[in-house]
Amino acid sequence: MAQSIVSRSSITAQWRSLGSTASRPGGDSSVPGVFHLIGICFLSVGCVVAWRQGAFFTGGLDPVVALKALMQTVALVWAWLVSKRHGVRYPLGIRSLNFLFLILLISVLGALAGGNLMASVVIAVRIFMMALTIVLVMRSFSTAQTLLALCLCLALIGVVSSFTGLALGGGARLSGGIPPLSPNEISLLVGLPALVLLHEGLRARIHWWHLVLLALLVGLLFLSESRTALIGAAAAAGIMLLLVRRYPVQTVITALVGIPVMLYIALLTPALRNIVLRDDSASLLTLNSRTISWSVVLNYPLDSWERWIGSGLSMKTIEVEGQYWEEQVFDSSWISLLAQSGIAGTAIAVVWVLSCVMMVLSTAKLRTLFLPLLTFVLVRSFMENGLIDAGAMFLVFFVLSLSLERPSIAQSLDWQQCGTLKLGEAPAQEMRLK
Repeated sequence: MAQSIVSRSSITAQWRSLGSTASRPGGDSSVPGVFHLIGICFLSVGCVVAWRQGAFFTGGLDPVVALKALMQTVALVWAWLVSKRHGVRYPLGIRSLNFLFLILLISVLGALAGGNLMASVVIAVRIFMMALTIVLVMRSFSTAQTLLALCLCLALIGVVSSFTGLALGGGARLSGGIPPLSPNEISLLVGLPALVLLHEGLRARIHWWHLVLLALLVGLLFLSESRTALIGAAAAAGIMLLLVRRYPVQTVITALVGIPVMLYIALLTPALRNIVLRDDSASLLTLNSRTISWSVVLNYPLDSWERWIGSGLSMKTIEVEGQYWEEQVFDSSWISLLAQSGIAGTAIAVVWVLSCVMMVLSTAKLRTLFLPLLTFVLVRSFMENGLIDAGAMFLVFFVLSLSLERPSIAQSLDWQQCGTLKLGEAPAQEMRLK
C-alpha cells in the first residue's frame, strides 16, 4: 500500500510540471557550463532587437530575416542539446505555455479569416520558438541564473548600441548605432539590469564595479528620454524601497551621497525638462497620434471577426482617416493584442498577467525583486508594443512568468534574504535536482 501511494504521488508531481525532479535516465548529472546559458541568451536577445528602424515583417524573405531566423534556430537547438545532455534539473509548470499557445492560436485563426495567414504564422512560430528556448534553458539552469544571464545580455547589447550611437552622432535623444535600437528599446535593455542591480544594492550585496555599472545604466536610461520607461522604472524603484525591511549602513551612506547629486541633476540642470518637453512631443502630439489608432481598434463592430479574434500577429499598423499620414503604429501592447487576437486573445492575456501578479504578491521570497520587475514591464506595455511579440519585452515577461509558476517557486532563491549576482554559482537552496 505504501509503495502504491508513493507511486501515485510521483506520477502526479510529474504531470503537473515539465519534467520530474530528477534527471532523465541516461542524462548527464553534471552541471552545465554557464557559457551555454550566456550564449543562448545572447542569441535570443540578438535576434529579437531591431536591426533596422521602421521596418515590419510582412512575410517576405531577405538577409536580415534569414539571419535572425538562423540565430533563433541555433539558440533553440543549443538549448535542446544542453537539456538533452544534462536532463531536467529544474522542473517547470505549463501555465505560461498554455496561455501563450491559446493566444497564438487565436491570432492565427484571425489571420486566416483576414487573408493574411503566412506572415502571421511565421511570427507565431517564431514567438513559440522563443518560448521553447526559454523553457529548455530554465529546465537546465536555475531561475536566478537565467534572469541574471538575460540581464547581462540585455545590458551588453544596450550599452554597445548606445555607445556606438553616441559615436556616430544623432538627434537630441539617445539612439542606437550598432544595432540601430530606438530610444525606447535602449531603455528596456538597460532598465531591467539596472533594477536588478538596484535591488541588490539596497541590500549591500554589490561591489564597487556594480555601482559603477548601475550609474552607467541609469545614465543611459535618462539619455534615452523614454518617459514611459522612466515612469515604470520610478514605480519599480519605489516598490523596491517600500519592500526593504532594513537598510544596511552602506546603503544609507551611499544614499546620503547620491541623493544630493540626483537633486542637483533634476532641479538645476535641463535634464528633467528635456524629458518632459521633448522636441518630438510638443503639445503631447505623440500621445494624441497613438489614441487615433487606438480609437480605430476600439470601434471595431461587435459583429466583426476582427473584434473577437483579431487580424493576426503581422498587423502592426492600421489605416487612419482625416490625418496627413495614412498609417499609425499602435504603440501599446494591449491595443496590439486587441487588433491581433481580438477580445478572446486579449482576455486570455489579461488572465495570464493577473495570474502572474497574484503569484508574485503571494510569494514572499520573490516579491521584493519580481514585483518591481513585473511592474516595469507592465507599465511599459500600456504605451509600447512587445508584450506578446517577437521582442525583448516578451523574453523578459516570459522568464518572469515561468519563474512565478509553482514548480519554479518551490526551488527558487529567496531574493529578500540571499540574492546573488554570480552567474556561475547556483545558490545552495536551488541545487536540489541532481
